[in-house]
Amino acid sequence: NLARQQGLWRRQLTTREALDRAENDMKGAQSSLVEREKQANAQSSRIAQERATLESSRYDLSKQRIESPIDGIVTRRNIQEGETAVVGTMNNPGTVLLQLADMAVIQAEVEVDETNLPHIQIGQIGKISIDAIPDKSFKGHVSEIGNSPIQATAASAGTQATNFKVVVILDEPVPEARPGFTCTADITTATRKNVTSVPIPAVAVRELIYDANGQIVKQPRDEKRPRGVEPVAAASELKPGQTRKETEGVFVIRDNKAEFVPIKMGIAGDKYFEVLNGLKSGDLVITGPYNSVRGLKDGDQVKVDTKQQAK
Repeated sequence: NLARQQGLWRRQLTTREALDRAENDMKGAQSSLVEREKQANAQSSRIAQERATLESSRYDLSKQRIESPIDGIVTRRNIQEGETAVVGTMNNPGTVLLQLADMAVIQAEVEVDETNLPHIQIGQIGKISIDAIPDKSFKGHVSEIGNSPIQATAASAGTQATNFKVVVILDEPVPEARPGFTCTADITTATRKNVTSVPIPAVAVRELIYDANGQIVKQPRDEKRPRGVEPVAAASELKPGQTRKETEGVFVIRDNKAEFVPIKMGIAGDKYFEVLNGLKSGDLVITGPYNSVRGLKDGDQVKVDTKQQAK
C-alpha cells in the first residue's frame, strides 16, 4: 500500500494525508514484526531449556534401572531390597551391588613352579581338569604368563615354593563351570616322535663314584648288604680325583642280571621319560612297581617275563 501511495503522490493523484497514513501503517507493521521476532526468540530459548530439562529427567530415570554392559550370570549380590547404595567418589568407593561373570570366555588361573616356567610359552596347548566335573577334561591354550611370583602369606613365606601365575583359556564351552572352581592344568611344552623312552617307574637314582676322567668306578658286590643299598665309599675312602654324585638311570638285563646304566633324560610325559643317551638299541629295561625297581642292585638275577612281554 505504501508503494502505491508513493507512486500516486509523484503523479499528484493522492493527498498528503493518505501518504502519511500509509507510511504510519508501514512503520506500525515493522514494529509489530520486530516484537513478534523477539517473542519467537524467547519461545525458542524456552523450548531449548525444556528439552534440556527433559534430557536431565531421562538421565535420572535411567539411573533407576541398572543394566549390565555384558551378558553373564550373577555370582554375588551384596545388597538387599530397601538398603541404601552409596555413590562412589574419587577417594571413597561406592557400594558394589552385584558381581557378574561373563561365561562366554572361561579362563583357568594355575600356579606353575619356577623350574617349569621357562618351558611355558604363549599359545601352548593345555588340558584342564575341573575338580567339580570329574572324569572330564577340556582343551585350552596358554594366554598369559606372569612376570612376578605369587606373593606368599607371612605364615607360609619360608616354606612355600616360588610359583608364577599362568592363565589358560578354555577353547570349548563348559556349561557346568562356575567362577571359583578349582582345577589343574597339564600344559604340553614339547612333543617328540620316534625317540627312545622308558617308563617312569623304571627310572632310579643311585650314588655312583666317578674317576677324574668321568668314568664310573665299579664297586665290588657285597652279598650281605640289604637289597637296594649300593656299596658307596665314604668321602674319606675316595681316591684322588674321584667324586661321588647321585645319578639317574635304569636297570637293564645283561646276561640275565640287572645292571644299572646312567641315562640322560629329556622331556617327561604322562607315562614315559625321553632318553637322550645312555641306552642302545636292543637293551631290555627293567620296569615294574617303584619299590621293586628301587630295591634292585647291580648283579641281581632277573628273569624276563615272556608272558607280559607278549602282551
